[in-house]
Amino acid sequence: MTENIDLKIDNDLTQHDASNMLGDKTIEDVIKKEAKEEQELSSRFSISRTLGGVIIARFAQKQMKLMLIVCALLISHISCRYMYQKKLVELDRLEAKIVEAHNKAIVCSSILTEKSRESNVLLRLHETGDSTLKASSEPPYLIKVNSEEL
Repeated sequence: MTENIDLKIDNDLTQHDASNMLGDKTIEDVIKKEAKEEQELSSRFSISRTLGGVIIARFAQKQMKLMLIVCALLISHISCRYMYQKKLVELDRLEAKIVEAHNKAIVCSSILTEKSRESNVLLRLHETGDSTLKASSEPPYLIKVNSEEL
């Protein structure tokens, strides 16, 4: 029974205090007043608000489009860099192949020059018995032709 009385007294006190505090004002007026006070407080710069992230969060909300553009540019820059590095690796690999092919061509050219010398050709022909060719003992001579006769 005493609990009922205590609850009733508490309810009456809270209703009485609320009506005294509000007076003639409506709930909307009180909410607007509190919102104004909060805005006034939010315009002040303080370390606790900065560390709490309120100022940074508001700045981030205002600059969201810019941050998205910067992120997109960073991603495209990084992807272009990786593609460029991939192309450089491919270019180095192809240059190494070119150097290897050039060296092989020089070796083949020197082998061909060695095998196609007159003395080596005659030597191989005599070893196989395919021909009776011999090296000339007389030096080559020049045939002179007048240009008028042509």
